[in-house]
Amino acid sequence: MSIVCAILMIMSINHAVAVEQAAEAQPASQSDVPAVVLEKIDINQADAAMLATLPGIGPKMAGRIDAYRAANGPFESVDELLNIKGIGPQEFEKIKSLVTVS
Repeated sequence: MSIVCAILMIMSINHAVAVEQAAEAQPASQSDVPAVVLEKIDINQADAAMLATLPGIGPKMAGRIDAYRAANGPFESVDELLNIKGIGPQEFEKIKSLVTVS
């Protein structure tokens, strides 16, 4: 297993544990809908490994996002992710609430 894969697996596990711990820390609401607040990933600051933790974004797509940012400068809005080859409207809908720009 490559080091990158191992790092991504560890980050994914850490993220899952953090989400589970946050869910356990929240009191149950009357509607039984968990109120978990996750910190959004800043697509202007995140490295490829962090971007790869987003749903549907693997190492290859994360590399494309990183390359786009390097070629075009910082993202001005999360909507610019639609300019990345392979991120269409469906993929964008899955991640838009999980990302932000600084």
